[in-house]
Amino acid sequence: MNREKIKKILDDHVPEPLGVDHRFAVLCALMDVDGETHVLFEKRSLLLKNHTGEVSLPGGRIEEGETPREAAFRETIEELRIDPKHLKILGEGNYLMARNNRAVHVFIGTIEGIDVKDISPEPGEVAYVFTVPLSVFLDTEPEEHVIEFKKDVDEGFPYDLIPQTTVAPFRNIKDRIFFYTEAKEKEQIVWGMTAKIMRGVAELLRTAD
Repeated sequence: MNREKIKKILDDHVPEPLGVDHRFAVLCALMDVDGETHVLFEKRSLLLKNHTGEVSLPGGRIEEGETPREAAFRETIEELRIDPKHLKILGEGNYLMARNNRAVHVFIGTIEGIDVKDISPEPGEVAYVFTVPLSVFLDTEPEEHVIEFKKDVDEGFPYDLIPQTTVAPFRNIKDRIFFYTEAKEKEQIVWGMTAKIMRGVAELLRTAD
């Protein structure tokens, strides 16, 4: 292949992680509540098949031909059922690579001109919304618990093609699970992937100090 053509491909290329099955975008939406900056969270609907009843940030899968930023904006509007004029995206934070080969792009934005109590989310996706002071994430570190996921033995896998000295790729996978336990209600505890995202957001925002 012509080297100039290769150079042109690389110049136009936006790097992406390899092996990603699906890409998602979420929004860390900031709101003023009683004069204090809060983060808006969703309690996912019991009608959903996946992640039922969990605490999450607004967001969803990035559709074909859609940028991550566009997806974060669209999903937030659809789930919260608010007028787009109330939503402003400030920028993108660091993205998360989940264990199941999924990339989650994280955006930070604001919801203004509407009170949280006046948000009536899409009932098929969101049971209700609530907020947590941003200071909870900026001023405290979450509880951290390590969990180990056991690998399954696949009898059809060609282990004979791999050097016997190779062990690392087949070790059990360990993951750090975070919990922010300052919630008023137990069912509103921010944990798991959402807590990992919020920990990353807090680390990024602290750099402004």
